[in-house]
Parts: sequence; structure tokens; C-alpha cells
Amino acid sequence: MNLTDLSNDEVLSGLHALVGQGRVLLARLLAYLAEVEERRLDLQAACSSLFDYCVRRLAMSDDEACRRVTASRIVRRYPLALAMIERGELHLTSLLLLRERLTDDNHEELLRAAAGKTKAQVQELLAARFPRPDTPSLIRPLPNATAHRVEPIAPERYEVQFTATKDLKEKLDHATNLMRHANPRGDLSVVVERALDLLIDELEKRRLGKAKRPAAPGPTRESTRPGYVTRAVRREVFARDGAQCTFIDECGRRCESRAFLELDHVQARALGGRDTVPNLVVRCRAHNGLAAERDFGRDYIDRRKAEKTPHPLQRRYESDIALRALTALGFKEPQARRALETIEKRWPSVPPPIETILRETLSILT
Repeated sequence: MNLTDLSNDEVLSGLHALVGQGRVLLARLLAYLAEVEERRLDLQAACSSLFDYCVRRLAMSDDEACRRVTASRIVRRYPLALAMIERGELHLTSLLLLRERLTDDNHEELLRAAAGKTKAQVQELLAARFPRPDTPSLIRPLPNATAHRVEPIAPERYEVQFTATKDLKEKLDHATNLMRHANPRGDLSVVVERALDLLIDELEKRRLGKAKRPAAPGPTRESTRPGYVTRAVRREVFARDGAQCTFIDECGRRCESRAFLELDHVQARALGGRDTVPNLVVRCRAHNGLAAERDFGRDYIDRRKAEKTPHPLQRRYESDIALRALTALGFKEPQARRALETIEKRWPSVPPPIETILRETLSILT
């Protein structure tokens, strides 16, 4: 593209036109992504999630996919946000900053308050509307730190970095010392690889039914216990399917997921399907759910999920994580419970992470 022949006015007018078109296209992109997820088209395209679809089918970067998938879910719930993005009143960064604060009751007022503001101004808006307690001046070990990084540095060589707890550090030191005869230099990668060999061996026995001395070849018998898949059947199915989701889309592409794998019945168990090798296939959790929707209908599956699955925030309360954290900080249990109940009302549908719940609860208690 050669722009050297354009006048200054033409360059500026063209630039403004492109920015406007980009906003319209972004809004349409988010709307399309939301519809793809609603219709399960990402799963039907042999992808395990909308994020997976964006990366593998639309060639987005991980960060680009994460931001757009998150935004598409917000605009589907709050269509006003989509219109504001299209008009240039709200940018993607602002929308993502607001996501934990938007509710059915406040979304219209909060979105309009953020219109035309920069990232810093939106952060100030949130700080004014939802103040947090001052951060105490202290230096302490980071609890529950899970950040990690894996980067290639050479052919078949990777740099792996993660944050460890004190207990993990002590375990690594202990394992390194125990392996000194076989690993005199104390190479940590040798220790980790040996530990992973043992872990994988244990998990493959439990999840894939593998055995050091499998039974002699012959017909694999199903269990006499209703609803139970024997290890022998599990082992044969995972071996046959290669420990990978077997869902194949209309173009012949197979789902690449090797995580959250489950055994799915070709003929549903509720419809008389048996726990035999021919009637079982490996599916990722998402495609197992898609198969259930096809067998029983999406409305029925949604109702069953609502009946069986407690509200995520209630689940956190039941596990007492938030309550234990607050009482550990010195708050009385009845006082902490009342504050948590107040916080729950702010997110009637999708709750935020536990860190946000604790931060908001502290803002009430302090």
C-alpha cells in the first residue's frame, strides 16, 4: 500500500474512516463469536472451547482470543455494551475492566458512566464506585501463587519458570538430596522429570486404566456393577482412541484436546447403552456435553445442571474458603457471614474470583 501520493487531509480522513470501520467490525466480531458459542458451532468444529476455536480456526493469538471471547460473553448478556463499542463510546479495555462489576441492575448506568473514558479514567471510576481498603505496607511470601511460564529457547529445549511454595521448595530439596547418587550435580530438571514419570504412571493407572501386567488378549468383560466401567474396558478404549477426544466435525477434523477427557457412551446409558468397549469413546468434557445435548435436548441438560450444580458462589461458601480466610484475619464469624451474604447479592448470576469476593467483603468489614 502506497500512501505517499495522498494529501495530509486525505491521510487523516482515511485514518478516521478506518478507525470507525474497525469499531463496527469489532462489534460484529463479538456478536458473531457470541452466536458461535450459543449455537455450539465451536464444538461442532472439533474444538474444545470458543477460545480453542479462535486460536485454531481463526488464527488469533492467545491474548487476542482471550480478550475477545471474554468480551463476546459480556456483550451477549448486555447488548448495550455492543452498541457502545460499535459507536466508539466504549473500547475493549474498558469493557474488560468493568466485567466483574456489571450486574443486571447497574450495567446500563455503569456502562454509560464509562463512555468516552480512557483506561486510567475507568480505573478511577471503579475506585470511586467500589472503593477498596488500603494495601498494607509489608513484605511477605506470596500465597497461592500459580503463575508459570514455559518458553522455547532452542530446538527441543525449554525454559520453565514458576512460583513455588515453601513446602514445595523443601520437597524439591529433599528429593534432590535423595537422588544425589544418580544425579550428583543436583540438576533440578532431572528431579522434576523423574517425579513426573512417577506421577504420570499413577494417573494413567487411575484415569486410563493402564496396568503393568495387563490381562491376556481376549474379550473384555463389562462390569456387573451398574454404571461402573472396569479398568480393562477403560484401558482398551483409551488405547484404541489414543487418549485424545474422538469428536470429528463435518470437514473430517478431529478435536485435538487431550485434557478433561471422559468416556462417552455411543448409545447413552440412560437409553440402554452398555459399558462395553464398542459402546464407549473418548471425548473431552465439552464434546461429551454436546453429545448429551444431542441425545436429550439442550433444555433438559440445562435443567439438570441447574438442579445438580449449586451456584458457584454458594459452592465457595459451602467449602468455607472465604469464611476461613476472613476469620483468620481476625473478624468474628457472624460478622464475616453477614458481609459475605451482602456481597453475594452483587453478583446474582456469575460470581467473580474468590480474590474479588474477599476484597469486596473487606471493604464492608473495614
